[in-house]
Amino acid sequence: MATPAPRPVVVTWSPSQTGPCAKCGQPCAKYGSPGASPLCVPCQQARQERLART
Repeated sequence: MATPAPRPVVVTWSPSQTGPCAKCGQPCAKYGSPGASPLCVPCQQARQERLART
């Protein structure tokens, strides 16, 4: 399955909390803050859609 197309990222978290998305490599809030995730928002949404179909 193809990864989502890269989108412009608006950073709203501290640089120390930034890390690459585990799937596509886009910067995301990976560490520390509430809502931090190893996946960026588009990859999280794609994952949720895949899980809903199974």
